[in-house]
Amino acid sequence: MKCLIVINSFSVSDSCLKKAQRIKEELSHYFIDAVIKEAIDLPVMTDGDVIDLNLNEYRFCFYLDKDAYLAKAIASKIPMFNSYESLLLSDDKMQTLLALENSGVHAPKTISSPLCYVDDIDETTVSKFLSHVRSSLGFPLIFKECHGSLGKQVKLIRDEQQLKEVYLTYKKIPHLYEEYIYKKPATDYRLIVVGDKVIASMKRVNENEFRSNIALGGKGYDVTAEIPASFKQVAIKTAQFLKLDYAGIDIIERDKKPLVLEANGNAFFSEIEKVTKVNVAKALVTHVLTKLGIIS
Repeated sequence: MKCLIVINSFSVSDSCLKKAQRIKEELSHYFIDAVIKEAIDLPVMTDGDVIDLNLNEYRFCFYLDKDAYLAKAIASKIPMFNSYESLLLSDDKMQTLLALENSGVHAPKTISSPLCYVDDIDETTVSKFLSHVRSSLGFPLIFKECHGSLGKQVKLIRDEQQLKEVYLTYKKIPHLYEEYIYKKPATDYRLIVVGDKVIASMKRVNENEFRSNIALGGKGYDVTAEIPASFKQVAIKTAQFLKLDYAGIDIIERDKKPLVLEANGNAFFSEIEKVTKVNVAKALVTHVLTKLGIIS
């Protein structure tokens, strides 16, 4: 039996390759041959008829990319994890928050930037929107591109001039502005959910950054045994509403209550495996193979 593992063609980092290799390793214990391919090797081409990606040899797919077009094409042929629907809900940070509306899950106050696809925009219109951002969120505040990972598309905006500069730079790129919850040092929690269970929890702390990401110098600490039940409940509910079989849910604490920062349907797990000693890859593979009826 063969399994396809798809990775992005332009951000082939050590973490990405390590994740694919760990999944491949765990699949081999079940005599499943996992083939790792970059998305660029699976070009999506259609003339309005059936898309042929030559996937007949594969039983299922672990999709470790964020390309929605390729995801849709693969999902129409073979089972894919996470699903195409979950990708649409979790890869766009604003879509994530909208999908969680009325779920009982809370997040920092967030404002999406209105759609803009022209170069020349009216100064009055810009001022009107940025005035709303300023009055609703105050300074400092957080800027995020709606699509991104590893904290690279996140900025801390400290004043009105910086807000305007950032908006004009990114006005044609989907983005949002988020209430800044001050933590010194930067601290949040990454909870790994597999099959509606929190299997590992890591506290992330960064002494030198406003972002806690491990990729930006943050340090991870195992809190699996002591993470509050309320945090686990929020992480599980978030994964359920976003239809994620596997997720890394990022939570920040305010007044001892959990607020969801992001839901990562393609979360890396090298650091959390190392810190917690939990075999995340094994749990993920076991869940998928059980769901497919390959094992019981």
